Amino acid sequence: MHRDDHCSSGTTLLSFLTGTVIGAGLALLYAPKTGVETREMLTDYGNDLRDKTRHLPESLRDSAEDIAGRGKHLINRGRDLIEQGTEMVNSGKDFLDDKKSALSEAIEAGHNAMLEEKEELTASLEKDS
Repeated sequence: MHRDDHCSSGTTLLSFLTGTVIGAGLALLYAPKTGVETREMLTDYGNDLRDKTRHLPESLRDSAEDIAGRGKHLINRGRDLIEQGTEMVNSGKDFLDDKKSALSEAIEAGHNAMLEEKEELTASLEKDS
């Protein structure tokens, strides 16, 4: 919501300034005055515009700093998430390695048990013959 406030403020200010310029132009077209009066009126409009835009650079700088701060925060958050993901992947790899090792040991034990049983069966058959 905070970001929308800055966009809304900037849009409002730009709209106001555009309206001021258009209003000044229409005033010149529809209310003809002497050259001196027109210059005074233009000077007044210029002074009003300068007064209204005096704080604009400060506001834009504050907005830019805020956006830059949020960008840095998002970058740091992204780095944290990547680091967490890397840790999870490494943990998963370790888990799989442990299970693979346990499975290999179980297969080896089963193979050895089968060979022993085969030898015992062969010896028993030879003995009976």
